[in-house]
This record gives sequence, C-alpha cells and structure tokens, in this order.
Amino acid sequence: MLFLAVTLGFFVENQREHMIENRREKEYITSLVRDIAMDIESLSDAIPNRKRGIRFYDSLVVLLKHKNKSSMNDIYFYARFLPRVPQFNYHDRTIEQLKSSGTMRLVRSKEAADSITIYDSEVIKTVLFHQEFEIQQRNSFLDDQIGKIFNPHVWNEMVDSNANILHPSDNPDLITENQALINEFIMKVVTFKTTYRVTVGRMEKAIQSARNLIEFLKKEYHLK
Repeated sequence: MLFLAVTLGFFVENQREHMIENRREKEYITSLVRDIAMDIESLSDAIPNRKRGIRFYDSLVVLLKHKNKSSMNDIYFYARFLPRVPQFNYHDRTIEQLKSSGTMRLVRSKEAADSITIYDSEVIKTVLFHQEFEIQQRNSFLDDQIGKIFNPHVWNEMVDSNANILHPSDNPDLITENQALINEFIMKVVTFKTTYRVTVGRMEKAIQSARNLIEFLKKEYHLK
C-alpha cells in the first residue's frame, strides 16, 4: 500500500508539473505571437519610408547630373533626407527570455522550435545586418560628404520644431563647384539607394516569414 501511495504521489506530481509546463509553454508562445505581430507592424512602417527615400535619391541623382539654379530647392530637399534612416525595431523580449533562461526546452514541438530559431537567427538577423549597413553609410555621408557640399545654415533652417523637413524657397547654392567631390557624393547616393532596395526586399520577405510563423504557431497551439 505504501508503495502504491508513493507511486501515485509521484504520478500526480509529474502530472501537475506537466500541466504547469504546458501552461507556461502556451503563455510563452502567446507572448511570442504578440511580439512577432509587432515586428510585422514595425517592418511595415519602415518599408514605405525606404521606398520614398529611393524615389527621392533617384530624383537627387538626376538633378545633380543636370544641376541648374532652378533645381537647387529640390536638391537640398531630397538630400536633407539622407541622414534619416527609418529603423525597424525587433521585439525580441520573449525570444530572449526563452534563450537566456533555458526555457526554450518548454517548446516541445521540434518544428515550432526550429521555426522560431530560424526566424530569430536568420530572417531577422539578415534584416538587422542590412539596417546596420545603412547606418554606416549614413554616417559616411555625414562625416565625409554633406558638410563639404551643402550650406550648413540652409541645412539647419530646413528642419522645424517638430523635426519636419521643409522645402527651401530661394534655391540656395552648394558651397562647392568641385565636380570630383560632387561625383563622389552622387556615387554614395547611388550606393545608398541600392542598399535601401536590398533592405526593402529583406524586410518584405521577413514580413511573409513572420506571418507564416504566426499562422503556424496559432494552429500548432490552438490560439485564436
């Protein structure tokens, strides 16, 4: 009888721990789904800004190629957006908890665990890599090019108290006529524009991966 009682006690305790772990697993997955949904929102916000930047930089390259006094307002306006790199914010709170606390073991489904890992370490990592490259290019513009080409006083006056970029009205001149310097600037604009295009492609793929992961996790864990 004592043996049966002890065995039954172990069985009940194991069942209780199993139920607790199942509940915790579902809580983590529910939280993860919310994080991924916020990733989709952040990616969706970042893409249109980059597409606008691509259009602006296309125009900037053309205007600098055929530079004339009447186009200087637009040249300054389009160039003023170069230092602004719209950021995607990765919502990794739940994934970091799973990794740092060792609770990734709670995700019993190997397919779910593999899908989460791929999303974190491959899909999002690629987006963040390209985003960091954008920042490096932006800093290169700020350090090496913009101050040598554009009037800093005009540059300053183009931003209002809410950080909105204003369109100049008096067609201000560049501070240099050095064509080699301007050509180097144009080359960096072309490179920056290409980087934006690559990042947009990675972000669009990441959105689709995120949607697929949410759909899979909701089906796997019977979430609404």
